[in-house]
Amino acid sequence: MIGQDTIVTVMTEDKISKEYEALLFDVKYDKEQFKDNATIGLLLYRLAKEREASNAMFKQISEQLEKIASLLQKGSTEQVKSIISDIDQKILAHIQRNGKVDAEGIQSIFQYRGKNAASARLNDLYEKGLLKKGRAGKKVFYWVNAGDEKQ
Repeated sequence: MIGQDTIVTVMTEDKISKEYEALLFDVKYDKEQFKDNATIGLLLYRLAKEREASNAMFKQISEQLEKIASLLQKGSTEQVKSIISDIDQKILAHIQRNGKVDAEGIQSIFQYRGKNAASARLNDLYEKGLLKKGRAGKKVFYWVNAGDEKQ
């Protein structure tokens, strides 16, 4: 009497053998196609050209990453200032002149309708690494990040 395990084993072996035969057929077909030296040469040429293009692209990406890394290491605020908006630059200039500020101060000076908008601006500058922040009671103060410490 044939058991359940035997049937499963035969079905599994049959499935594997069919997959193997299909793979073997593909390999035999490819082997016949690649007997021609011109075909092999053309494929190798295309592979070499593709590799050259990939290497050029990787080199360009690497150079751009090195530029970004050097700008970050230098802490170049001039480069960063060219990226941020005019109002953010004005806020930074105000903070540099006056030292520490809070959201209420920025709200009144730059005529924001609410404290949340001023707070969001200051937090954005903090996230970009341009400001530092600290708490004194319930108030949060911001000051210019001189680049001497990590956040």
